[in-house]
Amino acid sequence: MNIAVLIKQVPRTDRIKIDKEKGTLIRKGVESILNPYCEYALEAALSIKKQLKNTKITVITMGPPSAKAVIERAVALGADEGIILSDRAFAGSDCRATAYAISCGIKKALGNPEIILCGRQAIDGDTAQVPGETAQMLGIPMIPYITEIVEISDKSLTVKSEFDNKELTLSAEFPVLLTVRKGSNNRRMPSLTDAIRAFSYEPEIMSAKDAGCETEKLGLSGSPTRVVKIVPVAAKGNCRFFNSGNCAEGLAEIGKILAKDI
Repeated sequence: MNIAVLIKQVPRTDRIKIDKEKGTLIRKGVESILNPYCEYALEAALSIKKQLKNTKITVITMGPPSAKAVIERAVALGADEGIILSDRAFAGSDCRATAYAISCGIKKALGNPEIILCGRQAIDGDTAQVPGETAQMLGIPMIPYITEIVEISDKSLTVKSEFDNKELTLSAEFPVLLTVRKGSNNRRMPSLTDAIRAFSYEPEIMSAKDAGCETEKLGLSGSPTRVVKIVPVAAKGNCRFFNSGNCAEGLAEIGKILAKDI
């Protein structure tokens, strides 16, 4: 079985900067990490590999050459191979253009993998749109927000999925794309063997031409969405504090507010 895990290098969100003119993230000088939800997706892939023999996990990311760091992290955690889609033509791609590039890369490198795993979203953009658009471009079904793989065979799987405050049990035949909602709060520790392999591992670098992409569908020119304006959010309104000295007054105010809503 072939499993593709889509991963992303993201900036530390507590140190994020934005180019207000271009509406893009300023990544220079900001520490980058493997998106936590992507690590959950890799964790799910590794659990499948434990159950099914002859399973190969390939991690795929799109970004600059420095994205090698997240490939190394994934290999250290147990991934078998890694691919970086890296080309100046990808710069400025929105969700749709990104999904297009990734779908081309998957088809070129892996053909038609049985399972594609993604994190539910990236912590930098928070759009959660790339997985669904990738599935649509590949013409395969998607099950979002999975929390558990209940059963799996060489032809299909059954999972638990949580959204809209409901838990559903869903099944699908392969190929299928899954987005992973959550994983272990304890970060997986690499084995010594995998850590040594990751240190010297050289991922495959795939350009837009290598992936068979049409360049007009990439980058800013191939992106149908634009960030028109970025405005800092400022808190508005007055805040009143109540403590043990005026608790009764505070409760009375809350009662008045609730009465208005009713």
